[in-house]
Amino acid sequence: MRLLLATLCAIGCICPASSQRLEHHDLLLFSLTQNADSSWLPNAPRFLTKFNPKGYNNQPAFFSDNELYLTVQFPADTTQTDLVALDLGSLTQTRVTATPLTAEYSPTLMPSGRRFSCIRVEEDGSQRLWSFPIDRSDNGRPEFPNIYGIGYHCWLRDTLAAFFIVGENGAPHTLQVAGTRAQKPQRIASNIGRCLLRTASGQLAFVTKTTEQTWFLKTWNPQHNQQEIVVKMPTGSEDFTILPDGTYGTGSGPRLFQYKPGRQTDWKEIANLSQYGVKKITRLGSSRNKKLVVVVE
Repeated sequence: MRLLLATLCAIGCICPASSQRLEHHDLLLFSLTQNADSSWLPNAPRFLTKFNPKGYNNQPAFFSDNELYLTVQFPADTTQTDLVALDLGSLTQTRVTATPLTAEYSPTLMPSGRRFSCIRVEEDGSQRLWSFPIDRSDNGRPEFPNIYGIGYHCWLRDTLAAFFIVGENGAPHTLQVAGTRAQKPQRIASNIGRCLLRTASGQLAFVTKTTEQTWFLKTWNPQHNQQEIVVKMPTGSEDFTILPDGTYGTGSGPRLFQYKPGRQTDWKEIANLSQYGVKKITRLGSSRNKKLVVVVE
C-alpha cells in the first residue's frame, strides 16, 4: 500500500466494494444545539465534498471532534475506493490510501485510538478487516485473517468486533461477532442492516429487517448475549447515528428524525433538509462535540 502525505484543499461552506463507478454522494456538516425538551436541532450547514464534486463520498466516521474519515472514489477511478481524512479545523483533506489494486472502505477508529480499521477488497476479491496505524508508520495487517465476506464492522471493545457478513448465493446477510484471540465467529442475527454502532453502555446497536417493510432498531448485550427491540425504524431507513446524550438519529427522504429511549415513544422529526437541495439522507455520523454529518443524494 502506498500512503500519501497531506494534500491540501479548501472545504467549501453553504448557508441554507469498488469494481465499478459508484454513484455520486455529498456530505453536509451541521452543528447541533439542544432544546429544553431534549430535541436536537441542526444548524450552520457546511458543504464538505467540494474537493470531489462529481465522485463518490460516503461512510463518514469521526476520529476526533475535528477529524472526519470517509470513503472516496474519484471520477478517474473505476476499480477502487480509497480513504480520505478531512480536518474540519484547518479545512484541509488528506488522502490516506492510494491503492490501485485494492479498495478500502468503512474507516473506523479502533478503541486504542492508535490504529484504525477498514474493510479491504483484496486483489482476489476477498473482503477482510484490516488495520493501520494512525501515524501511517506501516502498511497494515489483517485483524481477522480467516474471516471473509465482511461488509461492515464495529468494535465493541479492543478484543471484540461485530461484523456484517455478506450472504452468499442469495443467503441473508448475518450479524456475527468474534474476539481477536480465538477469532471464532458467533452468529447473532440475520437479515440485518449495514449500520453497526456501539452504544455508551457497550452494547451493539443494529437494524433487523423482519419483512421488506418492517425494520427494527435493536441492541445486543455482549455480556448476557441478549437482544432487545429499541424502536421500529421509519420505512426504508437502515442507517442511524447515536447523538451525545444517547438519542438515536436517522433520516427518511430529506427529513431528519430523532428517538430518545425512555422519553419518546416514536421517532420525532427535527429538520427538513430539502431547503438545501437534499432529496435523500442515507448515512449519518456524530461527534462528542455536537457535530452531525449526513450523506445526501
